[in-house]
Amino acid sequence: MATSKDSRSILNPDNWFEPEIVTDIDLQSNVLPAVNQPKLKHIIIPEDVISQYYVTGVGDKNFQCEAKYNLMGLAAVEISESYLETLRPTLGRSFEEISKEEFYFGTAHFAEIKDHIKIWKDPDGVIWDWTPALPDEFWDTHSKQKIEFTQEMKSHTLSFMKKYAKEIIENEYSKKLKFIKNVSELEASTWEIQKHEAREFLTYGENDPAHVTPFLDYVATERGFDKTALANKILEKAEEYQDRLSTMLVESQKLLKKVEECTKIWDLNIIYEDYFGVMMSTDQAVELGRADDGKNEDGSIDPNRKGLRMAWFNIKTNEISTEDDPDSKWLPDAINPYMGNKLNF
Repeated sequence: MATSKDSRSILNPDNWFEPEIVTDIDLQSNVLPAVNQPKLKHIIIPEDVISQYYVTGVGDKNFQCEAKYNLMGLAAVEISESYLETLRPTLGRSFEEISKEEFYFGTAHFAEIKDHIKIWKDPDGVIWDWTPALPDEFWDTHSKQKIEFTQEMKSHTLSFMKKYAKEIIENEYSKKLKFIKNVSELEASTWEIQKHEAREFLTYGENDPAHVTPFLDYVATERGFDKTALANKILEKAEEYQDRLSTMLVESQKLLKKVEECTKIWDLNIIYEDYFGVMMSTDQAVELGRADDGKNEDGSIDPNRKGLRMAWFNIKTNEISTEDDPDSKWLPDAINPYMGNKLNF
């Protein structure tokens, strides 16, 4: 992504995106009148919600909608403001809006723990973020350089990762909520009526005109249930559901709190690995003792071992063990819990 020239700060978000659109040449004045570029918004949203609205390559920035980063079923999307407002009634509350700075640095430097980052500069001084995906011919005209990964860049990246984590957590717990309901939306919409009438019947009995239970009466008659047994069953199921709901709420809030308390990208990388299965860098994993450092007894580095995820195994049972187990040995973990993007909560 082109960002800026030498005389312009790479921290200025206005330099990261496309130049202004211009109209046809005024033949009398030979002037290219500039037209204000449509405003762009940046959002994090489930891919299955937004993917049908992606628009790229049409040349009309008023209808731009393009994913720039994808992870765990979510996408970081750049979308024109006018298009977003058109879609807003359909999208509802399914997305989190983020700043241009969070979007740029978060997508370019997600999980970065180094103090310097790689960039490429072309002969005209235009800055590009380094990525392995750049084509081979790119190297012929661009020089590789290091720049400081400043605290400002880190702060925007950290903020992006926090908001992305929040969306992952809330998206997953929304799915879990549907699972514990395990009924149609139609039936779930009657639960409050069922609970109210079950309590009314069990408290005031059958023949109190001030406390009628038409819904309960109808269900008991049509399905052939004893009304008292049905009322007790409704309240029993309601209490069971509320217990599971409160447990889920506490779990989600505790995890969200862990994310919010992270003050460094390093800390968030641990959350992403432990709870989302998104593996941290080899350097961080080695430093935390989660991967083999590759060091041989003579001090040389074995590149075939460095970075291998390791664990303590009981050599008699071949089961995962702990360091204090006298029969345990530090061995490569072929099926480790950190491999692959999978949720662990």
